[in-house]
Amino acid sequence: MALLFFAAVTHGWNMFQFPYFENDEATYFSQAFSFYQDGRLAPYTYWYDHAPVGWILTAGWLWVTGGPFTFGFSLYSARIWMWLIHILAAGLLYVLARRVTKSRLAAATAVLLFSISPLAVYFQRRMLLDNLMVFWMLLTLNLVVYARQRLWWQLASAVSFGLAVLTKENAIFFLPVLV
Repeated sequence: MALLFFAAVTHGWNMFQFPYFENDEATYFSQAFSFYQDGRLAPYTYWYDHAPVGWILTAGWLWVTGGPFTFGFSLYSARIWMWLIHILAAGLLYVLARRVTKSRLAAATAVLLFSISPLAVYFQRRMLLDNLMVFWMLLTLNLVVYARQRLWWQLASAVSFGLAVLTKENAIFFLPVLV
């Protein structure tokens, strides 16, 4: 719990001022808003650039919180969503590292490095599909490690991997690791 609190503080502190708001954040959030508001995959008729699961999940976040302006400026809502995803990913990383290494120290070190890495602070605060993909990949790896000849857990890991690929296509490069 202390590690999750640490992850929450490192990513929550000053997240609305650093880093600057980028156009990709607004693009993905507008696509989520389009799905939330109108049920369309994009706000423009012929614009579709990534697989849609990432912004469909973000539209679910908008539905749960009551819309894009619940926390003030619309991208504040997006950053809070990424903050929650980071906390969940940190928890999954701890469980995965603990299962693989059988060491609490190694698992804690992994979470600490995951949370204080300058790249993590810079990119994981932003509303990027990559952050959602990392969450799904960590869930996939947890399910694979847990599976141990249990077909249902292997099936769940395959579904999670499919969601990772449908969130951001780059997840397909993890397929050799899973095999």
